[in-house]
Amino acid sequence: MVYIFRGNPKKILLSLLTNPLFILVYWIFCYELALLCMYGRIDHTVSILFVSTVFLISFIAFTAIKIVKGKEPQPNKKIHVKAWRYVSVVIMIVITSFYGMKIYQSATNFGGELAWFIDRLKNEVSVEFEHNNIYVDGVEGIFTDINKEYALPKKLYMESDFHLEFNPDGTITSIDTFVYGKNADEKEESFLITYDQNKASTITIRVNGYLHADYDEDKLVEPLIRTVKVIPVKQTVGMWNEGKYGVVYYGKRNWGYNTEGIIHIDENGIEQTPTKITTEIIGYTVSIFVPGKEKEILPARYNLIGVPDWSQSNTTQNQESFEADRQEIANSNEQFYYSKEVGYMLNVTDKALGSTLYSLRKTSDGGETWTVINQNPFNGTVGSAAGITFINDEIGFLRAARPSGTEGVLYRTSDGGISFEEVSYAIQEMKLDSGQSINPFDFPGLPFEKDGVLNMLVGQGSDGDYNGNSSGLYQSNDNGEIWEYIKEVNS
Repeated sequence: MVYIFRGNPKKILLSLLTNPLFILVYWIFCYELALLCMYGRIDHTVSILFVSTVFLISFIAFTAIKIVKGKEPQPNKKIHVKAWRYVSVVIMIVITSFYGMKIYQSATNFGGELAWFIDRLKNEVSVEFEHNNIYVDGVEGIFTDINKEYALPKKLYMESDFHLEFNPDGTITSIDTFVYGKNADEKEESFLITYDQNKASTITIRVNGYLHADYDEDKLVEPLIRTVKVIPVKQTVGMWNEGKYGVVYYGKRNWGYNTEGIIHIDENGIEQTPTKITTEIIGYTVSIFVPGKEKEILPARYNLIGVPDWSQSNTTQNQESFEADRQEIANSNEQFYYSKEVGYMLNVTDKALGSTLYSLRKTSDGGETWTVINQNPFNGTVGSAAGITFINDEIGFLRAARPSGTEGVLYRTSDGGISFEEVSYAIQEMKLDSGQSINPFDFPGLPFEKDGVLNMLVGQGSDGDYNGNSSGLYQSNDNGEIWEYIKEVNS
């Protein structure tokens, strides 16, 4: 038996490597596997991978049995047959090397879906969502379930906001928030908490995410938990008779002299509706609303009173001055108000090793409620958001800085933020005194309108040192689709 098997592995391998059909199916397998690792096209690739894998295994087994039984044809010693052996081996090596490198790249430096999959395995945990009825458990139940699997810091802060939606029976259907704090060992921890009833029955918690923690007391999570505990949520939404409801919390807010929808409530559940006021309304506000109908149905905005520093009043001389200041503060690298009512905000959904994922939200009521209009406006990962602007209701731009900070990229929308495409512009070469040509302008700024023409200054990034860090001026006459270099300008 040993004598029969001796030398067979080499024969089996040679037979496989020189079979054109085996090579073809192996190439298809590697191609589809690389696509899966790069883009995660599971629906498209799994069936092809399964069929090709079954074929390869069956072919290997059939060839091995045939050779062991001595039924394989005797090798032909002709020159062209020997040449094909060498060619086939080279082809297999090229296929393996090429797609092997593709798979390796997809697994490193967040270059593909495989890298994100590995990162999720390392940094994501799933928690059974048992306390999933807001009428019974409030939002405290969410953190109770999480604490069973992962001990959260006692004092939590939000990076941006807390957003939750639920059905008329109180069943929570979605959760979205990014919180952080220091554990018992004074080590900083962050938690991206998401839940979508349509995708899974568990809460997903992503840990070890990158964030800029400022520990702003206005972003405390505790007021949210304690306020929802005393809010009559079921009675509040029962007045509206809609199919879906939401809870949103941005921390402490200044409502100025606007009393619309404002309800003061103490820890015994006793409500007070302010009418005639002489000071600004400031407090940790939890809003109950109907998603998509914020203009038609006024949200109920609850402020918990009776807790020191949770509600306070500031006297102001001029309400119009307050509104102007609020509008000026609103615009930043992640947020832009087109008018007092309409605004856009980039919200962090994931961070790792300098790469960031954002969603784009829109408000039509001055920032009281926000709706996600684009889950991935940058079409992938970027270093960080570096600006947002809208020229009108349809045309807008997003700017991002690469992780290195030395160059940037600009994205444009023509449908109000529903979709974005990367903006292309002709790279302008500049000549040095030595005669060498360089391309210094690689960090596009946000476009701005002047005299009916869009202008864009393309700078040099953090590594720029050409001609006093000057910029290239570009202009567009078609709302930012085509850009023409005009001249060099000093910053």
